[in-house]
Amino acid sequence: MYTAAGPRMIIAIGVLALSLAAFTPTVTWAAEPVKQEKKVKKPAKAPASAPAPKSPAPKATAPQVAAPKFATAETAGNAPFCFGEAPNLDKLTPDEGEAGDKVTITGTNFGEADCLRGVSFGPGHPAQFQQTNESITTTVPSGGKKGLVLLTVTTASGENSRPFLVK
Repeated sequence: MYTAAGPRMIIAIGVLALSLAAFTPTVTWAAEPVKQEKKVKKPAKAPASAPAPKSPAPKATAPQVAAPKFATAETAGNAPFCFGEAPNLDKLTPDEGEAGDKVTITGTNFGEADCLRGVSFGPGHPAQFQQTNESITTTVPSGGKKGLVLLTVTTASGENSRPFLVK
């Protein structure tokens, strides 16, 4: 005669195994990393009779602007606080223009001048800008896409965009 004890026994063993697995601490074994020996290469010696190679003339580079260094807690406290709300663009004056035209962006939450990351007319088309407390003045860049683009203002707290027509 067949009884139903068989499936119940399997279920009971499965539940027991799951409960043991849940309460048993797991141990992770990891192999120790292989230490590699450092091989020191000796510099090649140039023959004494060969003239020293001439170095090329230094290339002119753009001046590097050093980021402010905050060596102490007192000077770190003078750093601008850049995080807060994302910028809000209220109005673009004008809302259309050609390359070289000036555009004034009015709005709120632009933050300090050090916190404004950039202004762009579509992806990959950054623009030069000047910021005041309540507005940003920028110039439509040349070589960008013509047509409807998103003029985007990016700060440390986020970004916001408005449509702009480039003629």
